[in-house]
Amino acid sequence: MSLLILPLIFTGFYLLGDRVVGLLRPVFATPFESFLIKTTLGLVAISLTTTGLAFLGGIYPATGWVLLGLIALASWEKIGALARQAMAWRPAATPPDSEKAHCRVFNGSVLALLGLLALILALAPPIRTDALVYHLAIPKAYLEHHGFINLPNNMYSFFPLLMEMVFLFAMTFGSEALPALVGLGMAGLLLAALAHYYQVGLAQGFAQPGRYRLWVPVLFFSVPTFWEVSASAYVDIALAGFIFFTFYAWDRWRLTRARSWFLFMAVFAASAWATKLTAFILIPLVVLGIAWVERQDNDARSTATKILAFGGIVLCFMAPWWARNFFIAGNPFVPLFMQVLGGADQINWDAERMMMMDQYVKSFGMGRGLLDFLRLPYNLTFHSQPHSLRFDGTLGGVTLLLLPALWGLWKTRSPVIRALGAACAVLMVFWFIYFQYIRFLAPVWTLLALLLVTGWERLMQHPKGAAVAGWRKAVPFLVATAVIYNLSVIADTWSHKDPLKYLTGQETRDQYLSRNVPRYPLYAAMNNQLAPDAKVFFVYMRNLGYLAERDFISDSVFEAHTLQKMLRQDSSPDGLHEQMKRLGATHIMFDFNFIFGPDAAFSQEERVAFKDFLNTHARRVAGENPFFLYAFVVD
Repeated sequence: MSLLILPLIFTGFYLLGDRVVGLLRPVFATPFESFLIKTTLGLVAISLTTTGLAFLGGIYPATGWVLLGLIALASWEKIGALARQAMAWRPAATPPDSEKAHCRVFNGSVLALLGLLALILALAPPIRTDALVYHLAIPKAYLEHHGFINLPNNMYSFFPLLMEMVFLFAMTFGSEALPALVGLGMAGLLLAALAHYYQVGLAQGFAQPGRYRLWVPVLFFSVPTFWEVSASAYVDIALAGFIFFTFYAWDRWRLTRARSWFLFMAVFAASAWATKLTAFILIPLVVLGIAWVERQDNDARSTATKILAFGGIVLCFMAPWWARNFFIAGNPFVPLFMQVLGGADQINWDAERMMMMDQYVKSFGMGRGLLDFLRLPYNLTFHSQPHSLRFDGTLGGVTLLLLPALWGLWKTRSPVIRALGAACAVLMVFWFIYFQYIRFLAPVWTLLALLLVTGWERLMQHPKGAAVAGWRKAVPFLVATAVIYNLSVIADTWSHKDPLKYLTGQETRDQYLSRNVPRYPLYAAMNNQLAPDAKVFFVYMRNLGYLAERDFISDSVFEAHTLQKMLRQDSSPDGLHEQMKRLGATHIMFDFNFIFGPDAAFSQEERVAFKDFLNTHARRVAGENPFFLYAFVVD
């Protein structure tokens, strides 16, 4: 069913985007460019519409179908022409040659295989932690309450949620897989846009433009971490897409000076920041880009007007989220700036934990000194590991192998190459200083992949010679070998999750989740055994709200905070019991190892006090080491 609804959703995105774009009457270079821009703008428009409905309490299971129906009615005359237009959406053909044909077959096969594996993974129930904690958990809560609801125990719910609103829209169709499929569809738009932009924007000076175009999406999508999160209802690839489309629109505005492309650039940049706060670095970059383009006119007033217009559009995208936060916590930027603007009395978060969060995030990676930066390509290639402080992901070996290709761009006079390089460098340094997670590298890698392939193709244009001829044959073979290695890493990840067992009926949903999410059996026990009015206190249960069918209380990130605070106030069994009652909790669910294990966050005195409380005022309901569910004994 999901695979039938997905094309309807993206058709709706395109038709809505076509309506929006029609107001501006832009000139597109190719029909394929028109398709990419309109579909992405339609996705943004659906997100904004869903946000508005959420504020009005208008989110229901029928909402998605109603919106698609309204889009179809408004675009009825366009629907009949869609099939004919689709034939023109193919990228421009390039002259065939044997080397290109071999590369095209290889790259096409790699992309098809990666796409198929990602599609199968997206069709299975979600299992990645961040999706279960907030990317899907927050939209699920909004759907259950027909709109926005204060989630004081989920710090992430106070961030801008542009892509989560797209997931909420997808959820209204009643298919669990649709949010991940829509996210994967956005990844598909990005990959297509990378190949298209390389051909029309970077490769026109080559003897056979477009010959290497498929290498760009292959370099990006074969990164194991990027592939995995693209099918997991994460927002990182969508963020990379919005940032790339911002650059795309900026370049088209630079060349045409058309107002429509300026507006597209502003909308995509605002969408990026409204998707993830880490994208705020894009805002000053765009301002610099505007000033750089306008410098030729030497008109300070025009430059200031455009910068103010850009800022106004960005503020329009962020204003709903800031207004929501101000209404709930009195601080529009919560969970940020709480030491100045407050808000800790309204949500389960505070300035101290925000500082700890900053330190925690900066603990990822392998150093932040100059030598660490110079060693970064080596460390990312050989030392990155998923679920660890070493970048929390896997990059693969293609990028390190191709880095020398940047020599082909040395002393380039191309303004677009210079702009790409500058943007890539700024984003890379920003990532290195603040967020050394591999999945946060996705925006950088869209630009870097374009630069690497451009430099590679330029080097291949050198005059023929024995050494150069051998190099031309060796490099594609070496790069293909590195891509195949990345494929083996991806295949290992995919086989470990083994979504086919669920899709072919060999496993139930519960069995699939139990195998891939260690805490799920206890969540299932909570959902099945507790009364509907139960309220469970989570301690080190990862706050997987998407899997919870009962109300719960939890701490974001630092999951011992509330319990340790209780123990400091009154550690006696009766004192803890009274505090639990004031909290409203009827049960407690915890990970034994994090409370009583050798590396526990609790002191010996705290462990003894908590154990005495369980023995005195609680009884075990379910669980198997190390996860347990206890009910509080009613007085």
